[in-house]
Amino acid sequence: MLIEHLDRTLWTLQQTEIHVRAQVASHLQADPERLTTALAPSEKWQPPRKLEDVVKLIAWEEIQVALRDGDLHAVGRVSTERAAAWVSEHDGWRFHSGRHSSIAPEHWRAGQPSTRTDALSLLDQHFIDIRMSRFMVLAIWPVTEVPKPALLPDPATGAPYRTPYMDMLDQAIAANRITRGDQGKKELLAEWFRSQQVEGEPVSQNLADAMATLIRLPSSQRGGAKRIF
Repeated sequence: MLIEHLDRTLWTLQQTEIHVRAQVASHLQADPERLTTALAPSEKWQPPRKLEDVVKLIAWEEIQVALRDGDLHAVGRVSTERAAAWVSEHDGWRFHSGRHSSIAPEHWRAGQPSTRTDALSLLDQHFIDIRMSRFMVLAIWPVTEVPKPALLPDPATGAPYRTPYMDMLDQAIAANRITRGDQGKKELLAEWFRSQQVEGEPVSQNLADAMATLIRLPSSQRGGAKRIF
């Protein structure tokens, strides 16, 4: 059945917040005007707000709205037994259930959530180890990336700006037949770069070594040998 393929992975409240923060940051950074507005201080005499603080605040508010509206469902281990006989805001709870129970939207509206401890406190019960379905989180906050700025065209040619070194890197890959499966030896690649010229000047040894490194995968720099423990 199709239901067997459902992603049943559960995220903690903290994992969810980390994900939402990343999407909020991408959303703000995608639009310079939107980012400027978000970082603007509430009072003119105050300094601009930090992006990290703004993202944290917005992400937590969005999660709470989704939970209170029932768009995002959560479960937690519940307790109805206070550790102290008297009523105090510092009272603890005990005998939390070993299995997770559903947390209704009404609970989120009436309770006091805490991302620091992944808990939700109400007058007559207390939830810990709060978790929610990953697929629901990804549906509400899909992964987005900050758009990369477009390359400015060269006024003389109208083509994207490039340097002779960038062209040389492409030539080196083609001339030495560099692929993921065949990275070539750095020493031989550096020797090839040393035989080239840029604007009539020979390529220095340091630059040749650096460019030989740039056209190879990072894993090739570390060596291909695998350790067996």
